[in-house]
Amino acid sequence: MLKKIVLIASAAIMTAGVTLAQQPCSTDEHYHELIKKYPELKVYEEQFNAQINDKYARKTAGLSDTTIYDIPIVVHVVHDYGPEFVSDDAIYEAVSYWATVYMKENADTVDVINPFKKYIGNPHMRLHLATKDPSGKPTKGVVRHMSYLTGKADDQAKYVSWPNNQYINVWLIKAFASPGAAAYAYYPSTAAGMPFYDGVISLYSYVNVQKTIPHELGHVLNLAHVWGSTNNAAVACGDDGVDDTPPTMGHSGTGCSSAALFDVTCATGYERTYRSVLTGLMDSVVNYPDTVNSQNIMDYTYCEKMFTKGQVFRMQTALTSAVAGRSNLITPANLAATGALAPWKDIPPVAEFIVNKATGAGVTTDARNYFMTFNNIGSFVFKNFSWNDTISSVLWKFSNGATNPTSTSTTIVSNQFSQPGWVTATLIANSNAGSDTLVDTHAVYAADTTAIKPDTFNQTFSSAAATENWPMFNYYKNQFKWEFFTGAGLNDNTCIRYRSYDTSSRIFGLATGDFDDIYTPAFDLRNMNDGIYLNFFTACAATSRGVSRWDDQTGDSMQVDVSTSGGVRWTKLAAFKTSDLVNNGTVNTEFKPSAAGQWKPRAVSIPAAYRTGNTFFRIRYYPGNKGNNLYLDNMYIHPFPAGVKEAMAANAGSFNIYPNPTANGCTLVFNTGTTGDVSYCVKDLTGKVIYQQSKTYGANSVQQESLNKETTPSAGMYFVTVTVDGVNTTQKLVVY
Repeated sequence: MLKKIVLIASAAIMTAGVTLAQQPCSTDEHYHELIKKYPELKVYEEQFNAQINDKYARKTAGLSDTTIYDIPIVVHVVHDYGPEFVSDDAIYEAVSYWATVYMKENADTVDVINPFKKYIGNPHMRLHLATKDPSGKPTKGVVRHMSYLTGKADDQAKYVSWPNNQYINVWLIKAFASPGAAAYAYYPSTAAGMPFYDGVISLYSYVNVQKTIPHELGHVLNLAHVWGSTNNAAVACGDDGVDDTPPTMGHSGTGCSSAALFDVTCATGYERTYRSVLTGLMDSVVNYPDTVNSQNIMDYTYCEKMFTKGQVFRMQTALTSAVAGRSNLITPANLAATGALAPWKDIPPVAEFIVNKATGAGVTTDARNYFMTFNNIGSFVFKNFSWNDTISSVLWKFSNGATNPTSTSTTIVSNQFSQPGWVTATLIANSNAGSDTLVDTHAVYAADTTAIKPDTFNQTFSSAAATENWPMFNYYKNQFKWEFFTGAGLNDNTCIRYRSYDTSSRIFGLATGDFDDIYTPAFDLRNMNDGIYLNFFTACAATSRGVSRWDDQTGDSMQVDVSTSGGVRWTKLAAFKTSDLVNNGTVNTEFKPSAAGQWKPRAVSIPAAYRTGNTFFRIRYYPGNKGNNLYLDNMYIHPFPAGVKEAMAANAGSFNIYPNPTANGCTLVFNTGTTGDVSYCVKDLTGKVIYQQSKTYGANSVQQESLNKETTPSAGMYFVTVTVDGVNTTQKLVVY
């Protein structure tokens, strides 16, 4: 919705001075997209509206329903420990204000202009934060879910929902995937076909800004925008199907200006004729105000103050209908099951912490750092995020010889560790209602600094034990993750894989935005010469499964980083995008390689600056919404890139060219044969020799020679011939 900053009391969930952008409600955009995708929803809507219109025709004009409707709600905070981690108190206060609007207790109704004072409706709906969750356990009606989807949210961010026929779900997120929206919801007729998405989703920063959430709850209860359902305010006269909201173009951020308050563009001469239910004859004519109802909560002005009586009737009709389970919300049985009318119990807190950016001289780690060497100059930073009650005290406990083995800090604890391995961190959060204990046996990883010599290293991931000092991090604890795998491999039946295949049928939790890491042990690269590579083999596929218009049409990608500071700083060495990463095409079932030809060699050059006595590598994987599994095997460090070494070992008289194709020169690798006398030449397509060389090397050795860019200055195809022991071997070289 278009809203300006008007916060009540102490709902200070935003930084002081922040100006919010004008952002519309995107309910209609989502509605039209779903109708296009599922036309049958339009039929349900027409049937539902016909029932409402019939009831409205039978209703005596001006009759006010005094029945009180109690409604359970739950607020889901979808967060990644940023500012969207709205405090419990701010949510309680916001819900309290939403409730005043739905009982017509909001004080600003006194400012409604005279033509509409008699049309102010009272929904008589009391909103209650639930005191029982779906399993009957005590709750305060606020739950929290850590998810990367909070920063690129849409329906997928609602991957945790409570039954929509028992609770109205409200999700708070950081940012939408489609910029420009502040919030949206679904009409009952739409929600009936997709109950797991039913409810309100809103930017956290709009939780208590003007009447954003009451506006969206209006959609949940079958109210359209006052100009209809085009989602374009101030464009053309439209109608919402409610008699006492005159036709209007709607308004976009006008505020309580005279031009908006007394806008007669679409409403002049507006009246409705009503017929007797018994005789069918004209019963009455109502001449509604000639000015539009710009102070309506379902408009986009910054001046929303009221629902009309007709809108109230429409909402009450939706609430008492079985469509989307609305009528079950208000039954005595459901109110008891959700604890909506029960006294608010003081329940224990939920212990929770996050590992923040490391601290220390020269530390430039990622935003959150879970990996560093033990006895490092940097410190791991643990931050308390416990919630669900006012925390009176905490107790931290840490393993692995922590500098602070225990702490009572209610905010942060910085630690270094003197023993390598996975660190167990325990947090006990206390309040007047009790305590909660969180034990994380894989809180962070303190890496060993004992370095491996490359000439003795060849990791084939032959068993789970072989990965013990290769920590894998599944940061968001979901199905997309690194794991040891039995059932495929380059030369055996084991490897590691990234599980990118989506097993949820895309109902919840798309992959875009996620990332996960695997770290290598330390390597001693001090005596390695120029031309050294981190080598490994991968097998990867994609899927062609479609996603909705709001989801990124992305595939997977992978990045290789290096650190010579024990994890304090990381530098990107290489990145593999979807077009290169996927070497097995499209597979719409879960991919698993079954032949050697499905594996592709990968070589990452290691510059001299990173050839230290303690060099670590990190492989970071970014799953995408069209991804399938990636398998990784046979990692080693060698002067030749992966594939070249294997080819030379298999064929004593062969030679290889890498990279090929090339734009900046290439390298020849060859076996020298029994004499060590080797000659090689480069010819163009006409057969003209443009470069040749002869040398004597040690017999039966593997050698390499570089051909610089000037050797083949023009793009095109060349022929490279190497002569060993009198035998000529020719390969094509492509220069672009």
